Amino acid sequence: MKKRNSIKKKLFQIIMVSTLTCVLVSVVISLVAVYSVEQQQIQSSMRFGLSQIRSSIDQEYLGLMNVMRGLEAGGDTGSAAENFLEEKDGYQKAVKKQILDEQISDVLFLNLNVRAVSYAASETGELLFGSGTVSEIREEQNRRKEIWQVGDRIFYTIEQARGQGEGYLISMLSKNQNFGEYCLDIFLEKRVEPFEKSDYRLLLLDQNGRVCYTESEDFTMDEEIPLKENGEDYSGFEQNGNYLMTAESGMGFTYGLAVPLSVYYKESNMWRMRMAVVMVGCFCLFYLIVLAIYQMIGKPIQKLKLEIAETGKGNLGAVKEDTGIEEFNQVLDGINRMRRDLRATQEKEKQEEELRKKAEAEKLMYQINPHFVLNTLYSVQWMAQQAGNTRIREFIHNFMAILSYNLGKENAVSSLRTEVEIARKYIEIQKERYDFEVRLEVEEGDYLDTPAIRMLLQPLIENALQHGLGTSGRLEIWIFEDPRRQYGVIIVRDYGEGLSREKLEELNRPLGAEDSKKTRNGIGLRYVRSMLETVYGSEAILDVNSTRGRGTKVTILLPLVRDDGKEGEIFD
Repeated sequence: MKKRNSIKKKLFQIIMVSTLTCVLVSVVISLVAVYSVEQQQIQSSMRFGLSQIRSSIDQEYLGLMNVMRGLEAGGDTGSAAENFLEEKDGYQKAVKKQILDEQISDVLFLNLNVRAVSYAASETGELLFGSGTVSEIREEQNRRKEIWQVGDRIFYTIEQARGQGEGYLISMLSKNQNFGEYCLDIFLEKRVEPFEKSDYRLLLLDQNGRVCYTESEDFTMDEEIPLKENGEDYSGFEQNGNYLMTAESGMGFTYGLAVPLSVYYKESNMWRMRMAVVMVGCFCLFYLIVLAIYQMIGKPIQKLKLEIAETGKGNLGAVKEDTGIEEFNQVLDGINRMRRDLRATQEKEKQEEELRKKAEAEKLMYQINPHFVLNTLYSVQWMAQQAGNTRIREFIHNFMAILSYNLGKENAVSSLRTEVEIARKYIEIQKERYDFEVRLEVEEGDYLDTPAIRMLLQPLIENALQHGLGTSGRLEIWIFEDPRRQYGVIIVRDYGEGLSREKLEELNRPLGAEDSKKTRNGIGLRYVRSMLETVYGSEAILDVNSTRGRGTKVTILLPLVRDDGKEGEIFD
């Protein structure tokens, strides 16, 4: 009998053949196209940028020469300088000095990018007139590298402008200019607007190929770069971990743009990514083949997986979709039957849980008949008032207020402020029985009007009075707001014998994990923990900290704002 292939195996074979065919075709096309395009595109961008920089800087140096001609002897400013220097009469010399200053101001005004003009004695370096000081001018000349010299004119390399915003500075020095009997050096500096270089770094090389300006940390000053002689206007090669493209200036020095090889090949990879679009087109054919198979078999399988996953998440709704295949429909019918059984089980458990909670609440809240007790207490209060016993009357009054509050309607909303008032009355009642000192400090604020569960403070105070007074007979209660964490904080502390380790571990267990064994001594704390869990869930915190021989401290952090940021809606 001929062995039959499974659907999975056939599907795998079709996918593999289609994928390999598409990948091979895409790779061949990509390698042929990208290899020739990537280098040309990047180098073309660098040539364009280098051409713009070369044209701009050459024009700026030529403009600098034109300004210098006016400053030298024979120029307008140069003539004014010579007249000033040769004048002997004090008054006339002051007049000609003013004319010279106006000439220099005109130069600066007409050439807005000119930053400094100065005349200094050639031998001593003394600044005679112009802008700046002797030390500043000498510092500028010594700091900058000479890049080109024609006769007595020295051109300095560009440098980054400091304190002048973005841009560069170029400068030149005209040496040993004769102004009558004076020999002067003229220094001129001009600001150049910044260039658009993208990720490239600018270099300037002198006539010998030494670096005289660099923006790249991979090249050092005075480093000699072997220039390539290929007879073309632009030359590109790898140097110091960079791809360097150079172009010779019309003034004799060389410009260069450098880009790190990591960036250089990154741009190449970007071109490869663009060519990946071709591969996507090939894979579209592959997906059309897979889609036909998926529509027939894969889609029903995915539907089964989805319904099983939804069942695991608790979605027990009926499945009504028809897959068109009898076998798959039978599996879906089985899922529907399983969901019906689960719904019935959950509904039964829910009803049992509601009955249990209702019975527990009724046991805690309705252990006595409130109408009978209150009517009896009213009679006792009236009898005490008739007998003139104000102490008993006040005692009964406080007790009735507490009892009326504690026996209020189920799920009725209270507040921290009401809880504090009931706690005060409860303390006054207990003072008739116990001899103790109490310190009750309540921080006033709007947080006291926050909705809270009933009988929150009374069980804590009762527990402290019964088990924690000790020999000191002192009880401390603090209630305040923690605005940063948005909590109302309640602290009840006594100085009695403290709790045993076993009792402390029992009280500090997570809510709902207490021992099922009920005792009257622990009913108060269990009530508080149960109500905090029911109303606030995990947002409320109750912590019991006790040390043997030193007392017990109970801390409650009551959320003033829910997790969703809504105030006062805990009980909604």
